[in-house]
Amino acid sequence: MTKINKKLLSTTRQKILSILTKDGRKNLTDIAHELGISHVAVKRHIDKLIESGILRIQGNINPDLLSLRLILVFMEIIDEEHMRDIINKFKGCPRMVLLARIMGGYNLIAILYAENDEVLECFSSICSIRTMPGIRRTEVYILSKLVKPKYLPIYYPLLKKSENTPCGRNCRECIAYIENKCLGCPSTIYYKLYKS
Repeated sequence: MTKINKKLLSTTRQKILSILTKDGRKNLTDIAHELGISHVAVKRHIDKLIESGILRIQGNINPDLLSLRLILVFMEIIDEEHMRDIINKFKGCPRMVLLARIMGGYNLIAILYAENDEVLECFSSICSIRTMPGIRRTEVYILSKLVKPKYLPIYYPLLKKSENTPCGRNCRECIAYIENKCLGCPSTIYYKLYKS
């Protein structure tokens, strides 16, 4: 088990983490006032937390308000080689919200989003993580409504640069994409921005 560096997680830094997890946009002056220290000290603590990898400040999105569909996939991967291959291919997937190893009957879990039901259907069958070689079995669940957290680190696709998907699929040759049933991969130039 990894030991926590007491200096990295001093009482002050723990308080800062608590404040920022409630409101990541809280300004340095307000945090400083709440803790009774200078805003310069708060910035120094936040910089150290970011530099150490403990903290990342980012914008998260409420998928319910954008009518995004969430899919939960449990997978049993047959061996470590296939596990590494699947993780390497899908950790860069723009629709991936969470990808983690787990212990139990299944050993990998993924939470992904889809812009609508057609994309959800295509994504859960055609270009799905669950169709990869080395998977013994899967279970798929469609999440109905988030209770907690309400906001997720969802990639919002506006800057599309590549012709290639992170998983190696080719949108341009996909029948679902050609028939306008799928919007394509958000990380590629083929992505058709969803309009509700």
